[in-house]
Amino acid sequence: YYSVGELTDGSQWMGEGARQLGLDGRVETATFAEVLAGRLPDGSVLDAQRGEHRPGLDLTFSAPKALSLLAILGKDERIIDVFRQSVAATLSWAEKNLAEARVWDRQAKRQVVEQASNLVAAAFLHDVNRNGDPQLHVHVVLANATFASDGRWHALRNDELYRAQHLLGAIHN
Repeated sequence: YYSVGELTDGSQWMGEGARQLGLDGRVETATFAEVLAGRLPDGSVLDAQRGEHRPGLDLTFSAPKALSLLAILGKDERIIDVFRQSVAATLSWAEKNLAEARVWDRQAKRQVVEQASNLVAAAFLHDVNRNGDPQLHVHVVLANATFASDGRWHALRNDELYRAQHLLGAIHN
């Protein structure tokens, strides 16, 4: 869905985790599929410890209808650029404040939650909704991967991201 047709033309890798993996620029379908499968470009493999592997989650950021019409029908690239910048700024805030991993604490002999401060994200710019109406929006697919203090990649603990979804929308707006 994300990586077909015109969607890859408006795609880009985002996040400190993506940069750390050397993911930059346009999102290529094969690489995107590998990352979502838990096979990272540095050779790391994220296996599900219990149950089924969760590829990631989709954060969707939408522009108000009037802004969408000005950008799309008015062909105003400035609006689209600013909209993309607002998505990037929101993702940056989420990365610094909400990205977490569970890491094994040898001393305590249990998993502990730590702030990870990095995300591996693929952003896809769309200009129409499912009904074919003009609707500027971006799907940011967060891969289920984050780099932790133990020097390893772990599954992303998304509890805080889930709890803050309304806050993320407010920050974006």
